[in-house]
Amino acid sequence: MLVAGFVQGKYENLFKSIRGDKRLKFCTYSRSFRADLTQNKSLSVADILVALLAMPFWLVLQLTDMDEKSRNVFSGELYSFWASIDILVGSASIMNLVAVSFDRHLAITAPFSYSKSLTSFRAIIMIVALWVFSILLCGLHVPAVKTAKMRSAYQIGLVVVSFIVPLFLMFVMYMKIYFVARNQALRIGRNYAKDIKATKTIAIVIGAFVVCWMPFFAILTLYALKPDYKVNTEGMKAIKWLEYLNSFLNPIIYTCLNRTYRRAFRKLLLRSSCCTGRGSSGRLNCVQSTHSSFHKTKAESLSHSSSSVSENGNVYTQRSPKMEGTRV
Repeated sequence: MLVAGFVQGKYENLFKSIRGDKRLKFCTYSRSFRADLTQNKSLSVADILVALLAMPFWLVLQLTDMDEKSRNVFSGELYSFWASIDILVGSASIMNLVAVSFDRHLAITAPFSYSKSLTSFRAIIMIVALWVFSILLCGLHVPAVKTAKMRSAYQIGLVVVSFIVPLFLMFVMYMKIYFVARNQALRIGRNYAKDIKATKTIAIVIGAFVVCWMPFFAILTLYALKPDYKVNTEGMKAIKWLEYLNSFLNPIIYTCLNRTYRRAFRKLLLRSSCCTGRGSSGRLNCVQSTHSSFHKTKAESLSHSSSSVSENGNVYTQRSPKMEGTRV
């Protein structure tokens, strides 16, 4: 009973992670190919790969107690392959978080030059560069583990480029977003409660990243400094699943906290429930109605994307789907 419940719980986590990323695509309103959608899709792909490639291998390791039994299931080559894939998808997910943060930072701090500064082509180039960088980190894993000295250097480098630098960049960008929003609020005398909401959203974004990833990178640092250091098996399991939890939280944080996405997703759920049990013609009408509702949501969001500009050209308020997503 306990084993069955354990397996069921872990597979539910896999399903939730995949289902959560599918929501990312269904929640987005219909619009042209834009830089923000490119980065959201790339983040979604990275998190789906975490659920499909890395998590199943880790589940098998847990079921085999990660000790002698695991060596009977995994050969050395297969285990090394899983470790490399885990580094690839994990690093890609983190790098895409930085890309999404940069996109929102640019959209809010430089709204009028955003479309020219970050075109779809430039966004694609940036995403490709992030994936190539993640592949390089993955490729360095195999030669780096041949000696203890190389392994320690690789682990320290991984902590720096995959956690410390991304965390610093995200913190700086989201703080700039907050201060821009706060300055605009002071100019137009907006209720300070909205700034509190923006602060909470920023805290959720950075807090989720830190809570999910810091334990893993802290242990990795200990392994690099003290190769003989041993972590309790149950503790390591919890740390690893906490890392994977970030891929389930990303679609919620970066999509469903956005009011425009949330309205579209709510309409999708209502349409899906009304379609249940209908015939083919009824389902066709329902799909058409759902499609029109997405266009209506798009029109509503675009109608609110207005700016109030003073005579001297200062921006008093700038609203966009991105600003709604960050509660500013």
